[in-house]
Amino acid sequence: MSSSNYLSITDILVTSEKVPCKFLHDLPKMGFLDPSAAEEDLKSGTSLEVPLWLAESLCSRRPPLLSIDLPKIYKETYREILNADACTVDMHKMNQHFYELGCYIAKYDIKGEVANTLIDTFRQRFRMIMSASVSTDTVNALQPLSKSERERTDAAMVTEKALCDWLKKGSCPLKIASMVANHRKRKRAEMEML
Repeated sequence: MSSSNYLSITDILVTSEKVPCKFLHDLPKMGFLDPSAAEEDLKSGTSLEVPLWLAESLCSRRPPLLSIDLPKIYKETYREILNADACTVDMHKMNQHFYELGCYIAKYDIKGEVANTLIDTFRQRFRMIMSASVSTDTVNALQPLSKSERERTDAAMVTEKALCDWLKKGSCPLKIASMVANHRKRKRAEMEML
């Protein structure tokens, strides 16, 4: 998800996730954003969790009004857990939109560790996703998967069923393409000439 999709429900849900931010300037009349603030103004240095869509718009201004911190699921502790064995983590409980939110947050990770974690996590979990797509116990197989992993599993299930149905039909046997057959004939003719 390199860019937002205005009509995507998933994108709306992802950008509504709250992310930790630190305000870099005083914001007059914005104290209502901080429920614990007694003042009308939001002071510089205040740390709050705000929706991602708001954080991105305030961060993109010149000068930026806030800095976006990494949510706890992308910090060092969770990255170590995911790098050790991502298949044991229940992504559905951790964050349903782990990969999508990670794509947004990766822009604000200076070291680039979030992007590497997303790729490594998916690589480790790919076999689990594929086994869930052919599992007979789909409820337990789908339980630890994130929303996007479930969508991929559902698509794999549909493809697997279509393949099985096609193989059971047997009415359309595979044939050698004419191009391949002609190539074999030419190759045989060349071999006979030598």
